[in-house]
Amino acid sequence: MSQLRRTPLVALALAGAVALSLGACGDTWRGLKQDTKENTAAVGRGIERGGEKVQDAAE
Repeated sequence: MSQLRRTPLVALALAGAVALSLGACGDTWRGLKQDTKENTAAVGRGIERGGEKVQDAAE
C-alpha cells in the first residue's frame, strides 16, 4: 500500500481505538459511582445498627 492510501486507514483505526477507550472509561466511571453509592449505604446501615446497640445498652 502506498503512504497516501494507508493514512486514512491509520486515522480510522486510531479514531476507533479512541472511541472504544472513551466508552470503557464511561463504563468504569458509572461502575465506580454505583459502587460508592452502595458502599455509602452499607456504612450508613452499619452506623445505624451500632447506634441502636449503644442505645439498647444504655437502657
